Amino acid sequence: MKSKKIGKRTDRKAQVSVFIILGIMIVVILVLIFKNRPDFNTIFTKQESPVSDIQKCIIDSSKETITKIILQGGTYEPKNYYLYDNTKVEYICYSGAYYERCVMQKPVLKTNIQEEIKKYLEPKVASCIEAIKQSYIDREYSFDYKKPNVKIEIIPSSIIIDSDLDITITKENNVYNYKNIKTGIDSELYDLVMIATSILNWEARYGDSESLYYMLSYPDLKLEKKIQSDGTRIYILTHRETKEKFMFATRSYTIPVGVTGE
Repeated sequence: MKSKKIGKRTDRKAQVSVFIILGIMIVVILVLIFKNRPDFNTIFTKQESPVSDIQKCIIDSSKETITKIILQGGTYEPKNYYLYDNTKVEYICYSGAYYERCVMQKPVLKTNIQEEIKKYLEPKVASCIEAIKQSYIDREYSFDYKKPNVKIEIIPSSIIIDSDLDITITKENNVYNYKNIKTGIDSELYDLVMIATSILNWEARYGDSESLYYMLSYPDLKLEKKIQSDGTRIYILTHRETKEKFMFATRSYTIPVGVTGE
């Protein structure tokens, strides 16, 4: 009886030993596999991607363009404007006659501004792509893209620049495709444009607007209304936190000089 018990113990020890050896072998094999295998971070670091470079270039290029547009009444090259503090501020609601309410020049202001940004930003995006393309060619890559088609969307707290580029980068057997690249710029322009639209509707309907109402209703807004000698009103809307400004001009229900209004 004793010899049988000893035999069972020996078998169990042998089984345990086998499992231990198998476990060690599995660990050794896994170590060897992962030791010779590049980790995921290395793979993605080596993979060439122009996205961040393009986004940075677009942001840097767009700042000057957007700032100029929003300080000139939403237009890059104003035609009907009032020169205020050396800035061409375009009339968005205008009447050249006395005692007449102004007529809206840009009925869909946000859309007009988006189209204006697109018009003057697209060539700059193309310049960005061309510069980045050259940097890849210098490293012996093939870099192809189509003429940029840029879509601008002004949304709350941001301006979205959606660039349709259809980029293809090739080197040896590696091919990378980038069709659309979206770039977001922090901005409170949406709120400024919405408030400006409301002011313009008042000007077109009643011939003037009530600045105090907007100041009380929108505590983040600083509203200045500069009345000029010819009856032109220069509106300067400033977001108190970001200091972004939107300027535009109106001329509505103008009273001749020397005549006292009601």
